[in-house]
Amino acid sequence: MASLTSRKTADLAVNGLGATTHVLSIDDITTDDIDAIRLEAEVEGFTVVGIEASNSGATQDGDLVLLQGTGTPSITGLTLLGTIEQK
Repeated sequence: MASLTSRKTADLAVNGLGATTHVLSIDDITTDDIDAIRLEAEVEGFTVVGIEASNSGATQDGDLVLLQGTGTPSITGLTLLGTIEQK
């Protein structure tokens, strides 16, 4: 039987997601559009894994961006709300 640690490692490998997810709120979409946010996140070493769009389908202030990666993200036009660590 596989150990709990090896099963967690296997689960992470299968879903492609890392152990740390950062939840950020868009507070100034006029500063950067979503492509600029994605590019800045990638330059900082993060992967964008989710973006909430409003009911109209357009991204607006208050919507959420989910990033995967280590460290603390500092992305223009976004505010870090919290970090979720998988254990």
